[in-house]
Amino acid sequence: MQNSAAFTICAINYLPKALVLFESYRRHHPDHAFYIVLVDRKADDLVIDRPGLTVIWVEDLGVENFRQHAFAFDVIELSTNVKPASLLYLLSRYDVALYIDPDIKIYAPLEPVFSALQTASVVVTPHTNLPVIDGNKPDDVDLLRFGAFNLGFVGVSRCEEGIAFAKWWSDRCLAFGFYEPQLGLAVDQKWVDLAPAFFPALQILHDPGLNVAFWNLHERTLAQRDGAWRVNDKVLLRFIHFSSFDAKRPDVIAYKQSRFAPGSRPDFQELATEYAAELQKEGSDDFVGRKYGFDYFSDGTYITPALRRFYAGLKAQFADVADPFDPAGKVMAFAKRKRLLVRGNAAAKRHTFHDVDRFRGSIKIIHVLLRVALRVLGPNRYYMLMRYLSHISSLRNQTDMFGRID
Repeated sequence: MQNSAAFTICAINYLPKALVLFESYRRHHPDHAFYIVLVDRKADDLVIDRPGLTVIWVEDLGVENFRQHAFAFDVIELSTNVKPASLLYLLSRYDVALYIDPDIKIYAPLEPVFSALQTASVVVTPHTNLPVIDGNKPDDVDLLRFGAFNLGFVGVSRCEEGIAFAKWWSDRCLAFGFYEPQLGLAVDQKWVDLAPAFFPALQILHDPGLNVAFWNLHERTLAQRDGAWRVNDKVLLRFIHFSSFDAKRPDVIAYKQSRFAPGSRPDFQELATEYAAELQKEGSDDFVGRKYGFDYFSDGTYITPALRRFYAGLKAQFADVADPFDPAGKVMAFAKRKRLLVRGNAAAKRHTFHDVDRFRGSIKIIHVLLRVALRVLGPNRYYMLMRYLSHISSLRNQTDMFGRID
């Protein structure tokens, strides 16, 4: 299709990845438009001028109550939750719009995708085509938490059902797009598990050359044949999703998996090493320390993750606040009164299951306290307590302790 556009979404620190994606996409689709939606505060020092590339700042998409959403969601949540709104923006201008995650590289034309979109309203790819429970991560159980489909890629056609899908998805994401898998929420992902029931023209693409990533490498091998990379010695490799990738350790594959040891997949490592070099060429090292603008009030005060979640849970009480980032406003006053800020503006660190060993001492203390609680409460009340703690593990469900905030 000539009237087609692709786009990605990222904060400024991910810009080198987005540019590698852009260059690889344009190599195979020179007639298509390509957009980068920057989810960050506008920066006058950032100039991106490349033929065929259009850059849009997220606040220019026209998302209603944008600043409230930017405060309630963290960078990953906001980036994924404006994806449907970005689709609607492009579908008002193009017949087909593809979303592609910034950490993807295109290796061949996406012909199966555009062919499917001639009749389908929406196309998606599953995380895996084959079931797996082998004691490693990720497996089928993990996919119950994160969703059957990987929404790092989605294509939508400008038809009645395609527009309806994007509007439905946007409404759900902006209202409930939190990363809280313990409550069944996984940003934009799990909503689309429901989509095949609601939108019958949606098509699931099982082509193993699409969306190759750490979550499906157990069913896919890579090899170069006649100058082109192929998957399972059959289909063309269309794109690789380098999710959870460390450019300094391309042999690791991804840190969010335990199935493959470093260096155990030389087929993948060859392409990963090449990808790491491309990131370096785009200046990835220069962007690593770039701070996310919406992590701070307008005066530079750090917004803690706890404050974000409590704000989201109390959104109805902050409905009259047009700009929650205002350092002289109601949200800042609430944060100071409830001691939800940190000294020294120290940003919170993200941890994964690989970090568990670092907290062994603290975990042992927690287990001692739990044993005491079990002895004091007895098995029945202890069981009910654990169920309740699961519910309030989302800080949005703890806001009753604040009462009225004004």
